[in-house]
Amino acid sequence: MMRKICPVCDLPVNEISYCPRCRRVVKKPVYWEVNYLLNEKRNQTVMPAGQRPAATTTVNQSTVHTPLPGKGSSNVLLFIVILFIVITTLASVIISCAVNATSLESKYETAVGYDDYGYRDLNEAEVAAAGEHCSGFDHFDTDGRDISRSMIQYLEKEEYGYSVISQETYEDNYEFKQDGDPLTFYETVESVYLIPEAAKEAGSDVDSYEYVDINYDTATGELHRYVSYLEDQEATLAYLKQFLLNTEAGCKVEADQSSADSIIEQVQARIDQREGVYILEGIFDVTIYIYEDRIQVYVSYNNPETVINQET
Repeated sequence: MMRKICPVCDLPVNEISYCPRCRRVVKKPVYWEVNYLLNEKRNQTVMPAGQRPAATTTVNQSTVHTPLPGKGSSNVLLFIVILFIVITTLASVIISCAVNATSLESKYETAVGYDDYGYRDLNEAEVAAAGEHCSGFDHFDTDGRDISRSMIQYLEKEEYGYSVISQETYEDNYEFKQDGDPLTFYETVESVYLIPEAAKEAGSDVDSYEYVDINYDTATGELHRYVSYLEDQEATLAYLKQFLLNTEAGCKVEADQSSADSIIEQVQARIDQREGVYILEGIFDVTIYIYEDRIQVYVSYNNPETVINQET
């Protein structure tokens, strides 16, 4: 799976791209494949450019001397001395590399530790005992579980060239202790993984996945956000519009106050130009990232109080 990383400090960011070390939301996180441990990745990337591994050490034997008569024993002795020096040098290089690698791994494991900014996982009992929604997200005034069910039904219609290949629900409940009250995140994410119909019919393997996520509060079920990561532009716009309309209906937004059409029009114009966009309109905070072969969409609640605080 992919993991979002802060490009400033190289630490993982959370679901809303908040970096607890930098204490800010990262608008353009770096995506790393995490089939490996992060410290293994770091060890590979910090190796000095051009450094050769010890196993490739060679001895230059381009000059060959013809032994003189009576000098055979001296040549043998010289060969033994040279061989000893080579073996000793090689052993020193191997030990040095091993010590450096261990040191780098130890330093990186320390760097990615959560203790220095108060990260703590929360169990179900602690979330239930809180009795209220988390403080790390702004919340839509609608039930995210209902929105998720509606979106899954829409995606299962196999429209816009995709088929659902799997679904996954997971919880991630945690807090960061800052100055004052802890910042809490109660996240339940329902992920729907999709495959293009053409690829499915051809039976071809798909190296990178495409998905739609609905994120809601574990404690209260209130909707947090929508995320999609798709290649197809038409599907991206269609799924986004469906989410906007469903959410406005859940939040009791009148039809003449709807922002869905305006948002889709703006998003489509920017996607056509292969440019990202950030939109605050109605109850929605929409961010679009354009990659080489994917379009990523984030939608969260446009909290007027948050906007005012950011402007002052």
